[in-house]
Amino acid sequence: MNTPVTVEVDMGSASSRSRPPERAWLVRLRRADRSVIVAIGLRHNAADRLAQQISDLLG
Repeated sequence: MNTPVTVEVDMGSASSRSRPPERAWLVRLRRADRSVIVAIGLRHNAADRLAQQISDLLG
């Protein structure tokens, strides 16, 4: 059986790219111990919206 893909919203690093803290959110896809970041530098509400759209697509 395949492990499901989960969609995560997380706070990334603002300081490493000189981003303002409000634009440091990222969206990540994860399956077991593997993950890929699909977007970074988002505001929290935009990251939540993207994560929901991806979840809807996968689900």
